[in-house]
Amino acid sequence: EPLAGGATMDDHFMPSGSNGSEGQALSMHWTLGINKDVVGGVHNLSDAESTDMFYAAAHTGVIFDYNSGVQRLLQGHVNPITATAVSKDKKWIVTADTGPDSMMVVWERESGTPVKTFFNPHPYGVHAVDIAPKLQYLVTLSAPAPAHDTSAQQGQAADQGRAGEHTKTGVEQECQSISVWDWPADRDTPICTAAVGTQDVQTCVLFNAWDTHEIGTNGKRRVFFWTWDVDQPFQFYSPALAPRDFKQRIGDYTQTIFLHDSTQAATGTVDGDVVIWDLSLIVDGLSRPDERRAVKIIKLCPEVSLNVLMVHDKARVVIGASDGAVRFYDYQFRVQAWFEDLSAGSVKSISFDKSVDGDEDFDPSGGGSTAGVEDDFKCPNFLVSTGSALVVLVESKLFYELSPDDRRGRLVLQGLDSPVHGLCCHPSLPLIAICGYSGFLHMWNYNTRSLHLVKIFDKLVPHLLQFSPDGKLLVVGFTNGSCKLLKSTDLSEVVSFYRESRDCVMHAVFSHDSSYLALAHADRCVCIYRFTHRHNDKNYPKEWSLYAKHKSHWRPIVGLCFSGPEAEKDKLRLFSLGEDRRLVEYNIKGAEFGGPQIVSPDTIVEQEARPTGCIWYPFGGKGDNQKVLTMNDEYKFKIWNTSNRSCRKTALAPTYGDPITKMMPVYQGSDGEEQFMLYATHEKVLGLIQLPLDGNPNKCMGLIAHPGQIAAISVDYQGQYAFTCGGNDLTVNQWAIDPQPVASASISGGAGIEPFVKLLDGGEEGEFFSDMKDYFYYSQIRSQDEDTTKARNLDGMIPVTEIPHLMCALGFFPTQLEIKNMTAEVKYSKFSETGEYVHRIGFEDFVRLYVNHRPVFAVGPDQIKQAFEAMNRHEPGLLARDGDNGLLGLLTSRGEKMTLEELERCFEALVGESAIHRVLDDEVDGLHFAQNILGLADASVDEGQGSQEQSLAIANSMDGGTKSEWGGTTLALSSAQ
Repeated sequence: EPLAGGATMDDHFMPSGSNGSEGQALSMHWTLGINKDVVGGVHNLSDAESTDMFYAAAHTGVIFDYNSGVQRLLQGHVNPITATAVSKDKKWIVTADTGPDSMMVVWERESGTPVKTFFNPHPYGVHAVDIAPKLQYLVTLSAPAPAHDTSAQQGQAADQGRAGEHTKTGVEQECQSISVWDWPADRDTPICTAAVGTQDVQTCVLFNAWDTHEIGTNGKRRVFFWTWDVDQPFQFYSPALAPRDFKQRIGDYTQTIFLHDSTQAATGTVDGDVVIWDLSLIVDGLSRPDERRAVKIIKLCPEVSLNVLMVHDKARVVIGASDGAVRFYDYQFRVQAWFEDLSAGSVKSISFDKSVDGDEDFDPSGGGSTAGVEDDFKCPNFLVSTGSALVVLVESKLFYELSPDDRRGRLVLQGLDSPVHGLCCHPSLPLIAICGYSGFLHMWNYNTRSLHLVKIFDKLVPHLLQFSPDGKLLVVGFTNGSCKLLKSTDLSEVVSFYRESRDCVMHAVFSHDSSYLALAHADRCVCIYRFTHRHNDKNYPKEWSLYAKHKSHWRPIVGLCFSGPEAEKDKLRLFSLGEDRRLVEYNIKGAEFGGPQIVSPDTIVEQEARPTGCIWYPFGGKGDNQKVLTMNDEYKFKIWNTSNRSCRKTALAPTYGDPITKMMPVYQGSDGEEQFMLYATHEKVLGLIQLPLDGNPNKCMGLIAHPGQIAAISVDYQGQYAFTCGGNDLTVNQWAIDPQPVASASISGGAGIEPFVKLLDGGEEGEFFSDMKDYFYYSQIRSQDEDTTKARNLDGMIPVTEIPHLMCALGFFPTQLEIKNMTAEVKYSKFSETGEYVHRIGFEDFVRLYVNHRPVFAVGPDQIKQAFEAMNRHEPGLLARDGDNGLLGLLTSRGEKMTLEELERCFEALVGESAIHRVLDDEVDGLHFAQNILGLADASVDEGQGSQEQSLAIANSMDGGTKSEWGGTTLALSSAQ
């Protein structure tokens, strides 16, 4: 089958050189959470032998034994699971999701393996699904177009009509559709499909259990009855119902059911009414005799929404309401039993144990006259899930308990009832702290999976958690900018800091000795607190107090870190990284008076890319551990030496999904190949990277951890488990870490430059790699003076000064800052080992340098157009050629300045004309400049595939010009942005 084995990742997210059968570096161990708002999303799989239940948590299906606590995880979806169904015999489970690349999967319950997968069953996924009692058929309602993509057909549904074969015209695709699937058959398409011709999005779909060829659907205002047959068009009608018909207001519909062995159907409403649909012989001029219409409205539960309606076995209607009650009725909607003391929240689903054949079931006649009262009501145990993310097991005998406390049922699952953005592992105990937007703070023991401590914040929304390195304190940051320090032993409050900012706390870090705390807020404020004697007088007790407050960035702060214990004594430093491309250093202990001082100047870490995060990075090299690692949105890691502000390494980052935003070491005290880094992108992807960071694509892996945002990550103190929370998906996932598959893939992927050569266009046998060798050889000759007849001694090395020319010849035109970074990287590459600088580079090192520094994305006309718009301050019209704010003025005065002579040499090399005023009009269009001056092709053409002759021409035109500030680089348009 396409999704064999319930694989966690598709091929794109598998580490190179490994496959699923060899074991995974990250495997889901446990998931905490439930998709609480999916109506009918919890299914009781229990029978006489097992106590299983099924539910969805984000994009994972979970079979959970609520007595033993064992989870079996059904993995494969990449979007949130929005629709589930279970067959009547409890053997088959159906899951479907909503979003791009949606899937619908049929699973075998016993083994937990997929037996049938439908890829992209509908354009935007599946909104609701039902499985026929005879097992063979599934019916699905498509998800409506997303809000930003809605251009759905406008128009009202016909009261009756014929839907022909589904043809995927543009308009019809935007309509909601209904499809019937024969899943055991060897076909991946539905056996019949129809467009739902109404603006009222249908949310409920149901087979008629007594006539599989009839289907009911409803939205908020319309109910549809469909009849279908294999390879035949759908027939449908939608009975009209107006308030005047019954002289009362009719609330929005919730769910529709078919009543046992009759022509009746019933639909619940949010007002507590039930609308009964039936055939009628009374002629009203609107409907045909063979079509149902509304015959009566029953007011069951005034002002209470009837969320769940279902028919159980032979003689009961079961209704779950928003008041938290479950009530049983006969087919005349006379109440038979009620469970009104569950007190677990608004009911979202009800599901019964599998009935054992031959069980005595409820007799609607009330049983024999001699029967005792306790024999009057009896049903299998059932599970009730609620909007508070709770699942309660209810036994029918509870109906006869006298005390309300005894009628509550047994809580078997507690999920997360609000978005979870804060998560942190204890540094020395198997505890993890989790906080949610409803104000809760939970501390779980992840070995026993038990709730250790709970704290509820009133009128505060916790967003962020961080333990101190000594494990004694837990800082909680809130969305309103306030911050509290709690004791980790009992969650009692140590101090509540004065609110220095009104905006959300985005980052919190402790110093390695737990005596300093730094916070970064959404309004770009950095607040530093310290634990010391008041007024620096040892006669006073120690307490936490504000030490300093800075606003040193003009764009959002994306990273915050303290220097580690490796730093020089009494030189504790704090670093903040902003989207303004600046790494700011604060000297914490160096200033006796006036608090921490900002160390000038700031480090400019990027020119075009946007930084996404930073961490303290004490790895790689003896004595060279004063480093900060930064990440950017162009898939690059950069390691900065904090002593002299030089960039010691630029490495290619994993390119699965979005750029990396979070990163942390897995093992305490390890370095080199023994150390691994856990990383997460902004959305979906979690992965591992083996150190040292060198750009080798075989040393990393990634998988889809959440269907949307990854709000926080953490690693336990032993490096055995990683934890992630998904924000709005209401789940926390625990992952078992096994670095061996990544280490094996790194070895099997090839040694030396082999993994890097594979990243080049054409690989080792390609023309590009051949050109690289030729250019490198020529650079050796050039470095020893071309105009000579003396014998040359070529040692396979070139001077560092040749690197810019070689890069230009290969189609990568580095800016002056990039040249400086490349030169520093080579210069200091052996410094921690030998204490000496490196001034020459070999071919293999050059290939690595090229692969790691070249841009991941091609520079095309669109990027040049954006640069022109930025230079024109995004004002309408074209950019002027002359003037201080014109193209020439900006290129000669801003960023990496160029002289007019250098510009003229460039134009001569590019278009054969050095007179700029002849080449350019008074106003310059960005696209015209990109295509006709720079000769850039469309972005679809890979980077480096432009005119090789042009590349060489520019590189050669700069020969002898390396003394200028511009050197051998291209037009540094990005500098003016």
